[in-house]
Amino acid sequence: MRAGWAVVAGGALPLLLGAALGSATTTASADTWAAPMPPGAFLALSLGLAVSHLLVLLAYTSARRSTSGVASAAALVGAVGTAALVACEVWSGTLARTPLHAPVLGALDAAYGVSSLAVLVGTLVLAVVLLRSRPRLPLAWPVLVNGLALLVAIPLKFFTSDGVGVAALTVWSLTYVWWGLRMRKASRRHALPEAMDARTA
Repeated sequence: MRAGWAVVAGGALPLLLGAALGSATTTASADTWAAPMPPGAFLALSLGLAVSHLLVLLAYTSARRSTSGVASAAALVGAVGTAALVACEVWSGTLARTPLHAPVLGALDAAYGVSSLAVLVGTLVLAVVLLRSRPRLPLAWPVLVNGLALLVAIPLKFFTSDGVGVAALTVWSLTYVWWGLRMRKASRRHALPEAMDARTA
């Protein structure tokens, strides 16, 4: 299942981006949205994060296709929130040179907040439904851990230092690696009976 590997890549990408671009700093334009990063590096980071969200979006679209009822609706909410985060990252990158007190940055923060809450609600509701299912689906625990990680990361991002917030969001992103690996495992379990049926047909 290629979607599983895509989710794994999307979950790991923010850590790789941070390692590659995190040391890029400048003292020029210290009062801009990109500070302390140069605008070019900040744009590259933002676009990379947009790609990360786009890849992990497959976790929600896959969950929506493979479930029904409340679980499918929750996955849809998570998918919409994740897609909105893609737009937020692209928007953020285009505002790299914007002064910190510009009103547009308040609108961007609000967009990030609403999008993150949609992802949070969709993920936690999906996790609860999966945990209550019998037999319990293999995605239940990684989805729950992902939602709890985001629940911790959101207030840390908005109400603590940038370093703490970025670290918390990176940890949240890494939980998609587990989610994607579980997607791979689940796909292999379904593929084996299908292969056996094909051999005996």
